[in-house]
Amino acid sequence: MKKNWLPGIASFIMLGLVAVSFTSKRNAHAGVAKIKTIIIDAGHGFKGSMSSPDGTHGANSQEDVISYEVAKKVVEELKRVMPEVQVLETRPTPFFIGLRERANFANENKGNLFVSIHCNFAPNLREVRREGSRTETYYVRGKGKKKIKKTRTVPVYKTYYHPNPANGTETYVFAAHKQDDKEDILLENGDVFQNEKDDSTAFNININDPIVKQQVALWTKQFFASSVKLATIVEEEFTGVGRFSRGVKQRQKGIWVLQATAMPSILIELGFLSNRDEEAYLLSTEGQQQMAGSITRSIKRYKDLVEKPVVQNAAENKRK
Repeated sequence: MKKNWLPGIASFIMLGLVAVSFTSKRNAHAGVAKIKTIIIDAGHGFKGSMSSPDGTHGANSQEDVISYEVAKKVVEELKRVMPEVQVLETRPTPFFIGLRERANFANENKGNLFVSIHCNFAPNLREVRREGSRTETYYVRGKGKKKIKKTRTVPVYKTYYHPNPANGTETYVFAAHKQDDKEDILLENGDVFQNEKDDSTAFNININDPIVKQQVALWTKQFFASSVKLATIVEEEFTGVGRFSRGVKQRQKGIWVLQATAMPSILIELGFLSNRDEEAYLLSTEGQQQMAGSITRSIKRYKDLVEKPVVQNAAENKRK
C-alpha cells in the first residue's frame, strides 16, 4: 500500500512547492501564500529577578529592557494594522525564556514568520602607545660565578581604551552553512507540508523518505530566500527613518533561534548600546516607537509581497 501512495505524496509536495514560494504549504489557499501567525521574540530577559539581566548593556541601559519594550510596541502595532493576523510573543514578560522554548513555541504555534529583536554592543578600542623610555638593569654571567651588571634603554608603553564608534542597525538571517540544522527542524516538524487541520488533503509525512528529505532541502532554501527578503526590507525601512544600516548579515557562528524555527526567521539588532548616541535614542520613547514602526511596516510590506505577488512586485519595481 505504501508503494502506491508515496509517489502521490511526493507529487503533492512538489505542487505545493510550485504554488507557494515564500511560506509553508499549510497556509496555502488558491495558490496564494497567507501569513496567519507572526512570532515576535524579545531577546534575552531577566533571570530570576530584575537585577539579573541576560543581555548586554550600555552605560545607562539593559538590552533585556529595550528589546522587550520595542517588541511590545511591534506587537501592538501589528495587531492594529493587521487585525486578521495572530501575533504571538515568545517573551510576554520581562523575564528570561530559554532559546529552545522560544523555538518550540514558534514551531508549535505554526508561525509563518519569526522576528527576534536585540541590541548590539561593541567593546572599547584598545590603543597601545609608546611614551618615552626607561633604563633597565640586567646581569650577564662573567667568568666563573661572577655576574656583570649592565644597563639598557627600553621603551615604555601605555594602554588606553576608547569608546567604540560602531553604530547602526543589522539584521541577521540563518547562516547558509547551517542549513542542515534548519532541515533537521523541518523534518522534526513534519506537518510543515500539511494544509490546515480541517483540510481533507492533510496527511502524515514519512520523515525518513528520501523524497521528503529532498523537498525539505528545497524548503530550507526557500526559507533562506524569504528570510533575506524580509531582512532587506527591514534595513530599507530603518534607512528610511534616518538610521545607518550595516546591512543583512549571516554570522559564522549559528544563531539558535534562527536555525531552530521552521519558518522564515530574522534577528534584528536595533543599534549599539556601547554608542552613547544610539543608547540615548533607543532609551527614548520616540526612538523605540520609530524602530517599532519600521519593523511593523517591514512585516506589512513583506506580507503584501507574499500574498499579492503580482501587484506588490509592480509596486516594488516602481520604488526602484
